[in-house]
Amino acid sequence: MITGAAHRELQPNFRGEPIYSVGAVILSGIVLTIIQDYLFTVRHNTSFVFYESLLFKCVWVVFGLAYMFSNKYFYKIEGMNNQKLVLLLGTLIASHTCITSVMVWWISWIFKEQGYGIAKIIAFTLSNDSAKILLVYLLSILFIKKSYAQKAKQDESKAIRLRSKTQVKSLQINNGKQCNLVNFESIYCIKADSPYVIVHTSDNSFLHTSSLKKLAEKLDSRFVKIHRSCIVNMDKVTSYKSRLNGDYDVSLSGDIQVRLSRNYAKEFKEVIEG
Repeated sequence: MITGAAHRELQPNFRGEPIYSVGAVILSGIVLTIIQDYLFTVRHNTSFVFYESLLFKCVWVVFGLAYMFSNKYFYKIEGMNNQKLVLLLGTLIASHTCITSVMVWWISWIFKEQGYGIAKIIAFTLSNDSAKILLVYLLSILFIKKSYAQKAKQDESKAIRLRSKTQVKSLQINNGKQCNLVNFESIYCIKADSPYVIVHTSDNSFLHTSSLKKLAEKLDSRFVKIHRSCIVNMDKVTSYKSRLNGDYDVSLSGDIQVRLSRNYAKEFKEVIEG
């Protein structure tokens, strides 16, 4: 589900640019289709009635109403599966057609002595505007779904980067009175040697008075357990070779070789393959 930050940032702003952009698109659609109606009458040598042409452009006004009334629910589209999206699309098209037809019927009865019949208006809307309605809502749903998904990924990436900046980059190793700070990058592997663990680096090895489980909780995602008594830094892995019994020999840079147990092989390969 989309994060709160992404939800707020993508919400339409009725005092800012988004609502003006939608209004500009709707107005452009009305003007262009009226011009299209005029050119059609010129081409076929028939009379052009501006009022009637403008009246049937209510189909564009309904797009604006749909935008204003549904803006708070845009984020729900991101979590919908294909079946729900198809159902939503069908509902939008049917609702849009009905609302447009009622608006045209109502306005025609107010400003004309004899209004248009509702059945004829519905038939006209379906024959002339159904493809337009379908295209607008389909593209809108796809755009909204993609926008929210991208924004959610961006927020997640920012959160990961923020955590990585604040995350501890070194391991404090205690052995008696001696306390050493070892950078994660310099650690090749960590092996259990009860009651201690041994932390192997490029040029040294440290005994640490802790358990492998507790130590693993302090490490970041680059460290993966490959045996019940061994954790490796995946950045240091250079190759691995099967022992033909389900286990593997894993080679680390610095000529270090450790054993990969079959019980941890799946997770190890998933990390390797990304």
